Amino acid sequence: MSKDFTVGSLLIPKRLLALIDSGFWPRTSGEERQQILHPLVTRESILLFAPEEERIYFVKPPFHTIEKRANGKENEFWSKFGAPEGVSPELSISIGDFGLGSESPILLDYRQDRSNPAVIRLKWRKPESNVWVRCANSFDEFADMLGLGSSL
Repeated sequence: MSKDFTVGSLLIPKRLLALIDSGFWPRTSGEERQQILHPLVTRESILLFAPEEERIYFVKPPFHTIEKRANGKENEFWSKFGAPEGVSPELSISIGDFGLGSESPILLDYRQDRSNPAVIRLKWRKPESNVWVRCANSFDEFADMLGLGSSL
């Protein structure tokens, strides 16, 4: 990966790039699927910010804004269940979810800081009242909380 990597005009956090370069973060479809059998994050770590969830599934690059995903085949999900009033699609990048069938994306949220995004997740209540919840104030904080690449 290059030193600076962007999705549109949004800069991917350096720590995330380091996780990808080190091989910790999935880089291929095969590495993504490996997470089903070999999770990268412990259940105990997930409980710190998402007590109703059991696993995290990180997506491989290239990353996409929610605006791009919502304008494609995922339009119905994002318009119906994605709590669009709680997110700026052009300022949000999908980096994962909580596993097969969860339909609970984890996003980099650039609304408050274009160079240091927060991490948010979709919390399901009822489809008409799903909400976005802040997991961490930055990707570094998120990575520290989950023990991602602590040796990097």
